[in-house]
Amino acid sequence: MLFSKGKIGNLELKNRFVMLPTVTNLAQDGFVSGREMEYYNRRSKDVSLVIVEASYVNKFGKFFVNQLGIDDDNKIDGLKKLSYLLQKNGAKTGIQLAMHNPKYKPVDFTKDKIEGFIEDFANAAVRSKKAGFDLVELHFAHGWFVNQFLSPNTNKRTDEYGGTFEGRAKFALEILRKVKEYVPDITVICRINASDFTSDGFNIEESIKLSKMLEENGADGLNISAGVGATAEYHISPMGLDDKPLLELIKRIKDNVNIPIIAANKLGYANDWEKILKDNVADFIGIARGLIGDPDCIAKLKEGNNEDIRYCIHCNQACLAYILKGLSVSCLMNPEVGRELEFQVKTDKSLNIAVIGGGPAGMSAAKYLAKKGHKVELFEKEDKLGGQLNVAKIPPHKEEIGKVIEYLERDLRKYNVNIHLNRKMTIEEIKDLPHDKVVIATGSVPVNINVNMDAFYWAIDVLAGKLPQGQDIMVIGGGLTGLETAEFLAQKGKNITILEAKDEVGDGIFPMIRKLIINRLKKLNVNIITKAKINHISDKKLSYNLDGVEKIQEFDDIVVATGNKPDATFKELIDDDKYLFIGDCKEVASAVEAIREGAELSLKL
Repeated sequence: MLFSKGKIGNLELKNRFVMLPTVTNLAQDGFVSGREMEYYNRRSKDVSLVIVEASYVNKFGKFFVNQLGIDDDNKIDGLKKLSYLLQKNGAKTGIQLAMHNPKYKPVDFTKDKIEGFIEDFANAAVRSKKAGFDLVELHFAHGWFVNQFLSPNTNKRTDEYGGTFEGRAKFALEILRKVKEYVPDITVICRINASDFTSDGFNIEESIKLSKMLEENGADGLNISAGVGATAEYHISPMGLDDKPLLELIKRIKDNVNIPIIAANKLGYANDWEKILKDNVADFIGIARGLIGDPDCIAKLKEGNNEDIRYCIHCNQACLAYILKGLSVSCLMNPEVGRELEFQVKTDKSLNIAVIGGGPAGMSAAKYLAKKGHKVELFEKEDKLGGQLNVAKIPPHKEEIGKVIEYLERDLRKYNVNIHLNRKMTIEEIKDLPHDKVVIATGSVPVNINVNMDAFYWAIDVLAGKLPQGQDIMVIGGGLTGLETAEFLAQKGKNITILEAKDEVGDGIFPMIRKLIINRLKKLNVNIITKAKINHISDKKLSYNLDGVEKIQEFDDIVVATGNKPDATFKELIDDDKYLFIGDCKEVASAVEAIREGAELSLKL
């Protein structure tokens, strides 16, 4: 069914795949950019419908720094070029009309202001038609502006735009009706929440009622999502949540309307997509992050190359996290995102290049250097590739990290990289290498703490299988590795106490991930102590100061998770132009940065 034809309104669609709108931060002052054109060009050849990212209908409702705009007629020319490109690639074209300004609540606006916002949506729909789009999607989800009117815990108005459910739904329905009035011949769908997943918020019962009302008022289809800002894990679910978290709710909406339904959010694998259609849960499969990571995933499926699909690992580290930082969209697995043309260049002078280290940075560098046309050899001291990714995939809910190793290994074979395992190189051996360039990607090593201890375990060794024998375990360090190691041990029945010097644990962790892991640690009864300064450790007792008071904590074993520092084994080579240092041995960062830095090296050689 995935490749059977479908229909939304009067729009004939060649298959059941829809590219969902995801903010890219690739626009320039609200205008379509060249990078944005290439981003969509790379992803639009196999889907039946592309819904271009959330585009602000007025300046007041612009939320992201480089968000696309559709607030003025001067945006039409660029949008027309984009819609033409998508149609030339064989896709029908849609654009999501949106506004969001979290500084304000529904109660802050006069009736005249609200009527002006309704006009803004309708005028944006007119521009969409002039720009050649086949469809508009009205963004009524995710805690954005219209969703705030729908939700009882954010809409405290007492006039006709608040109070009862019908009052809270009035704003959305008037936008839909006005759009249909201004552009009667364009297909209109609405993106709505199946539930806000908040206390006293918009829920599935209200969503079913809204869905019926939207259908009655002319909506041609519904794109079902969930969650608001505080519960964003339900519309861009991380690896900590099971696959297909919304299907039961989507099915309930599907059973209550007669217009097509697009399913979204962590929908699993190709066989799951087919089953969603066969079970009549939805009519279309919406893909967002999957197309960011693998623009060719649908073509691979159609050609029977299912095993070659790079499924999203739902890390959210370079799509969602980058966007919220004001950066352009990227992907841990695919650093080419938004830079497609840069990575198409081939070398006119093939070099012999050695890469020392088979972690994420080294594997990425080897792949991209070989892809560009260089002859590459990779030397790894262990008996397998992946470096610390092999440890990162061990904690609970992190298994998907292992796919990154699989994908990179597959590419190394594809581009004929010569791989040497169990080759721990000395500095003399590296100096003797005959290669034109040598890439040093040896990663990082744990940072010791300035406290004398008779014996302890490194967190990285614990995750690799060296388990403490005792029952009461102290984990020193409350960063991501410390929290994950604590969860790992707690699930094995250990009694865990985390000791952290900072005011809170999880500093620097993406908020969505931090919230989920801390909630899981609470359920596992992990004891977390913050603002703790260690004094000394002896005789299975740890002394620390908390608010100026000495405390004593007894333990059986200690696990140290105080972070990493660059591996300095080959630092004497750093000033020689022949040797290029990348990844954690240069500066400790995330796997996203390591893989991106490895890829970017190919742009310089």
